[in-house]
Amino acid sequence: MRSGRLHRYNVSADETSEVSLLESEYATYQGVKYCVATASGGQAIQLGLRVCGVRPGDKVLANAYTLAPVPGAIHNLGAEPVLVEITDDYHIDLNHLDEMARRSNSQVLLLSHMRGHIADMDCWQKS
Repeated sequence: MRSGRLHRYNVSADETSEVSLLESEYATYQGVKYCVATASGGQAIQLGLRVCGVRPGDKVLANAYTLAPVPGAIHNLGAEPVLVEITDDYHIDLNHLDEMARRSNSQVLLLSHMRGHIADMDCWQKS
């Protein structure tokens, strides 16, 4: 706050912002050309959905047991969240997912692994 710099673009012509330095360093660490830092997980989800081609009016599948930023990110793009039920062990219900994917004609699933309950990814590869 003392610096008066409240966002990444408030630098003089001869400076590089701390955020830009972080992005560059992290891209190098990951062995990739680019990296974009976001202010929140919800913003990162929204950016990821946009990069995947989600547009206003699209339907995006998401497990119903999730945190608010997940459907919020979908909604902020003008897309529609299609919630999928979970099983008794808190995993996304694959039968309901199949039904909702067919019913909604959605091409995108935003899967949340909630509170340490990791979906059975081996089962996903088989289906």
